[in-house]
Amino acid sequence: MHSSSKNILIVVGEPSADCYGARLVSELRARRGGESLHFYGTGGDEMERAGVRLICHIRDLASIGPREALSHLRKYYATYKKLAQSAIADRPDLALLLDFPEFNLRLAKRIKRAGIKVAYYIGPQLWAWRRGRIRIVRKCVDKMLVILPFEEQYYRQRGIEAEFVGHPILEDFAPEKDRARFLGRLSLDPSRKTVALLPGSRWREVEYILPTMVAAAEQVLHRLSSQFLVSVAPSIEPDRIRRIVHDRLRGKASVARFQVAEAPARDVLANSDFGFVKSGTGTLEAALTGTPFLITYKISSISWHLGSILIRSPYKGLVNLIAGEEIVPEYLQAEATPEALSRTALEYLENPEKGAAMKTRLLRVCSRLGTRQASEAAASAIMSLL
Repeated sequence: MHSSSKNILIVVGEPSADCYGARLVSELRARRGGESLHFYGTGGDEMERAGVRLICHIRDLASIGPREALSHLRKYYATYKKLAQSAIADRPDLALLLDFPEFNLRLAKRIKRAGIKVAYYIGPQLWAWRRGRIRIVRKCVDKMLVILPFEEQYYRQRGIEAEFVGHPILEDFAPEKDRARFLGRLSLDPSRKTVALLPGSRWREVEYILPTMVAAAEQVLHRLSSQFLVSVAPSIEPDRIRRIVHDRLRGKASVARFQVAEAPARDVLANSDFGFVKSGTGTLEAALTGTPFLITYKISSISWHLGSILIRSPYKGLVNLIAGEEIVPEYLQAEATPEALSRTALEYLENPEKGAAMKTRLLRVCSRLGTRQASEAAASAIMSLL
């Protein structure tokens, strides 16, 4: 048995990574014994419940682009400074960084100079944008624990120790697929065409994307008897979502066809016929359910312009990136209009064979993610560093 205590600095900045981080902490504790590992850093409610002592909660670090991040710059810097000073003073046995590259790569540079080991789980997508940051990873990260199958070779070819551990989204992926029961609980008609709206897990994303999704849904409703499920991420208050929907549909009878669903996004997707899905991890959940969908995204004009300069990949959606081709239609920024979204949704809703063809292609993409349990594989790799 391990008798010595180990301290691990763990840094998470986003809701999805909070869940993945909590699972990883629990797996590490189970392997080594809860009393011999001590975690502190940043995270959310899940990580706090897993026993991580939080220096900063992720709700205070939320932003979605360069412009939005400016308003959080003071909080970002204060958190960065506190984490760096704590790491240098306490000298943890390992710094474990999850996603959140703008913050975590800068932190990695600082703490690596102090001689602290650094592991990075769910690394930055350098193969898609800002590839010059590979130099930081090579110099400051002892091991990359990557979640997409092609990333291991990408990093290894560039002189970086990397291991494909599988995608954490696959863990316990068992959406409820009893359509009659699921839709019945929400007072919706299981026989009616149902469209899922997934606007994201950050409030600023929702503010940009959801009004367009609702407007597109209205256009679908004008042509096809349908109903709509608006998914609410755990990090967002449902009433804020309801407010946007009701403001858009104020005084219209069609509001009765919209229901805000607090169920997991995968359940919402699995019981729908089509989805409007914000670009990001949600696209993989949609792919795994097999529900046909489109990918959409909107941010401020300046954030989009800056990001477009840096992005080298021809596709933005993860599903299309993994496939190397456009399997799922993408409507981004100026192209993300209610007309474009509704037109595509109707093409799939009115032509079942088109949806079946997408489902077949999605299954092929999902098979590339493998079957590894990410938390278990990542924990094994991390144990070797302690």
